[in-house]
Amino acid sequence: PSGLERPSEVSEMKWTLLTLLVGLTVSVLGINFPLYKQCDPRWANTTMGVPNQKEDDTICDQGCAMSCLAMAMAGYGITIDETIPTPGSLNNWLRRNSGYVCAGGDCCNLVLDAPERISPLHIRSMGEPLTPFLPTLQKLVKAGLVILAHVHHQGHFVLITGISPQDSSVFMVNDPFYAMTSYHYEEIHDIILYDIV
Repeated sequence: PSGLERPSEVSEMKWTLLTLLVGLTVSVLGINFPLYKQCDPRWANTTMGVPNQKEDDTICDQGCAMSCLAMAMAGYGITIDETIPTPGSLNNWLRRNSGYVCAGGDCCNLVLDAPERISPLHIRSMGEPLTPFLPTLQKLVKAGLVILAHVHHQGHFVLITGISPQDSSVFMVNDPFYAMTSYHYEEIHDIILYDIV
């Protein structure tokens, strides 16, 4: 989409400093993220969101960000009760541990720092900023940070898994709903960012 807001020069300097601090010490190369589909019959009709709220929904309907987070955690070997997470098991943990929040009538929003309680030494939320400039986003991907990209006019999240070798402005993804394997930089509105070690 055209007309996307971009960060100010000050914000871009913060992004640049972040990527320098991360130091490109971790590479996404060699990480095999499972492709979880939010409408997989094993968990599609499972209720997600803040328990006992009429605004909750199913994983199939609203579980894109949570499914992406499950893929990232599984790829990096972060477990829940010594088991590799799936959208079903991560959702169960989030519901039991105040991992969802209601906002704007939607009670299926992730509490972004909730996963830190699963594995505080291995995962850290870095927030949900607007998409940084293209070179900075490329550095973040190469640094091995977990990036959930908000696409489809802010209606859907995907897990960025790499950069296309044919076009460095195209990002390879695991899409938990659509049969898409990549999105162009211009299709990304904002990101949810995690540092995982």
